[in-house]
Amino acid sequence: MKLLIIGNVGFDLMAPYLRAGGFKTVIADTTSNGLNTELADKSYLLDPPDWEPLAEVALAERVAAVISISGPDHRNLRDSHLKEYLEREHAIPTLANPLPAARIAVDKSETKRWLARNGFPVTVGRTVVDAAEARQVALSLGMPVVVKTLADSGGVGLQVIRGLEDLPHLKMRSYPALIEKFVAGPEFSVEVLNFNGEALPLLPVYKGCTNLDAIHPMERVRLAPAPLDAVDTAHLRRLAKEIVQGLDLQPTADVDIVWGDDGPQVLEINPRFGGVTALSMAASGVLVYWSLVDMVFGHWRPATTRFKRGFAADIPIPPAAAHANIGDVLDSEGVFRVKIQKLKHTLGRIALVAEEPRRLLEIARRVRAADLCEDGVLHELHALIELAVA
Repeated sequence: MKLLIIGNVGFDLMAPYLRAGGFKTVIADTTSNGLNTELADKSYLLDPPDWEPLAEVALAERVAAVISISGPDHRNLRDSHLKEYLEREHAIPTLANPLPAARIAVDKSETKRWLARNGFPVTVGRTVVDAAEARQVALSLGMPVVVKTLADSGGVGLQVIRGLEDLPHLKMRSYPALIEKFVAGPEFSVEVLNFNGEALPLLPVYKGCTNLDAIHPMERVRLAPAPLDAVDTAHLRRLAKEIVQGLDLQPTADVDIVWGDDGPQVLEINPRFGGVTALSMAASGVLVYWSLVDMVFGHWRPATTRFKRGFAADIPIPPAAAHANIGDVLDSEGVFRVKIQKLKHTLGRIALVAEEPRRLLEIARRVRAADLCEDGVLHELHALIELAVA
């Protein structure tokens, strides 16, 4: 039996499971650098803006099913069109978001309207089409406000307008844009697996606190599972599950939440694997890429899934860190990923994993000894771990 996999990131985790099951794989390489393609039986360098070329590959290869693990939102919308065509015209099971759900989730403003319409707590905001309207909406919401371009993700184009004196400096990369009332509080992400009417929310990931310096969560200390008590953990998991099932996002989605003075409020929904997938897997003990294979062949049983708890953290790499030190750290015990991604304030991040929370701090100290994190990061991680074990 042969499967078409669309996307590269995570295929290294999926491939051994597929091989053990006797499946052959064809991968559509969407990275242009051949990431993980050596693990497939056959690969195509193929990342088209439209779905038709992918359908041609699926039909030419006579695949039994298709699984999308694509990243950016526009690819998710493309793969939703592919799903609709292959399942309707050729009865080929395709694991991707249903088209109606994808159309809402890839649009930040439409997502916000859907959440409010369905009674979910959501941050207050409005879409604007030019600078004049942006200033008008910012004044009506009251300072501070957060400004996001609808076409970008990962913090690109993110601004915080603190007061009236900042309004003249508001310059957007593109319009339309989303203006939101700033909510102070800790941020969390909950990844939810969802398929065929059943859903499994993983344990929440703590992503640091919102801040007026517009420091994106990818540049903060992150900890999984989040240092919350059982009641608050259940609250976030239930909220995320209800949202993902209500919108029918499949096979996975990531719900971003800020816990402000008025309680949890949804910031946005990512209709794909999010930036916390690795941390979620480490904390919950659920290999989500294996779950996707089980979904396709009817073997997924979320009701009987039991978490095998671990602990994981992401710590930011300072911009002046020496690249030469990164290789040594990557080979050390407890470091399971180093991602080099130059952002506004950092060079990337290092992911740590351990069976006990205080063990994370020991691993982080080794990273600090290699000058790959700062003292403030250690202090913050220490405080979070003490909160987690309290």
